[in-house]
Amino acid sequence: MSAAPLERWYWPTVVGAARAYAPLEGDADCDVAVVGAGLMGLSCALALAQQGARVTVVEAGQPGDGASGRNGGLVVPSLPRVGPADVLRLLGATHGAQLNALVAEGAQTVFDLIRRHDMQCDAVQGGWLNPAHARELVGGLQARVAAWRDAGSRAQWLDAGETQARIGSRAFHGALFDASGGHVNPYAYTQELARVASASGARIHGASPVVRIARDGARYFVHTSQGVLRAQTVIQCTNALHGGQLPLAPEVSRSFVPLTVFQLATRVLTAEERRLVLPGNEALSDTRNNLFAVRYTADGRMVTGGMAPLTLWRAAPRLLRALALRLERILPALGQIRFDYIWRGEAALTPDFLPRLFEVDKNWFAPLGCNGRGIAMATSLGQCLGEFVARRDARVLPLPIRRADPIRAHTLARYAPQVLLPVGMMQDALRK
Repeated sequence: MSAAPLERWYWPTVVGAARAYAPLEGDADCDVAVVGAGLMGLSCALALAQQGARVTVVEAGQPGDGASGRNGGLVVPSLPRVGPADVLRLLGATHGAQLNALVAEGAQTVFDLIRRHDMQCDAVQGGWLNPAHARELVGGLQARVAAWRDAGSRAQWLDAGETQARIGSRAFHGALFDASGGHVNPYAYTQELARVASASGARIHGASPVVRIARDGARYFVHTSQGVLRAQTVIQCTNALHGGQLPLAPEVSRSFVPLTVFQLATRVLTAEERRLVLPGNEALSDTRNNLFAVRYTADGRMVTGGMAPLTLWRAAPRLLRALALRLERILPALGQIRFDYIWRGEAALTPDFLPRLFEVDKNWFAPLGCNGRGIAMATSLGQCLGEFVARRDARVLPLPIRRADPIRAHTLARYAPQVLLPVGMMQDALRK
């Protein structure tokens, strides 16, 4: 395996010339200021514009530059680690049922939106496979299938034989399969969502980092590097960005743990290799603590990803070798793996793996915590939040609005995923 150049980001290379949105200059007025042109902010802005609100989005870079455009592109109708019963227990009957329904339909929401607006983002609704990497996990995964079906999803159980045939690997013992899932080019999807929001009336400004938000009576003043945006409502959609990068609402920044996830794209695979491995072009993410996830790109590469313990986080050649060996071991039909691209992004992890909707101050909201399931969750939750702000009807929200609850010893907690990852990897290896 030869090492790829570090920080070579694949997704923009197949999009062509992306639209650059001009910075905010001078003073401007709107009803709602959205901070962040990722999927959550743009989905929210689109919903607001469609409701007739004057909405302006300000973004430090350009749409898709952050985590929304840097993930693996899997569109997953599920939550990580927690199931519908956990959601009901943690949120109560009303919000729990609403969030379960939103998650169950989340992938379909994305693909319906893509079709409705003819978004060009290499969307493939080939389904999502969640296979058990150990026999002892089969019973729990079967129960998970039943629970999500009761919550309204399209989940079904595949036995070991069908799972192995669909994946092209003997490494799995059955799988949850949901036909509504799939994959997209996440950078292109974010760019297209910006295009549709702009065409619907939302104003979008790139190269406009927010340096300060101040309140004067009922109005907010959102100060960017070159202008000031006056608004009645602020929606802070910065998600995994934390206090060191964006000094807004520090209590929000301390309420989650940012998780760095590496993504890699292989050489272009042969037609025979693609016939033997995932011939149905599904998205796949398994049951490991150090998640094994793969999907094909439109030009025949395989994208995979993984987390790195602190011992490998800055040792790029060793990390590349470890992830290549994992791919070769699980999918031996691919032969020797060469990565042509590697990049990284950040996910926002919450202590209970559920999203949050914080109110920083009156009419200043901060949704976050997609926990690695951002494409479906951010799109769906952004729509709900936009509808809520436009209508002021809290019944449309699948989450309670609450004040931020900072994590104790947050400075140390930020390193917990990398520190604890070796323990999780050991558990993965010991499971039979």
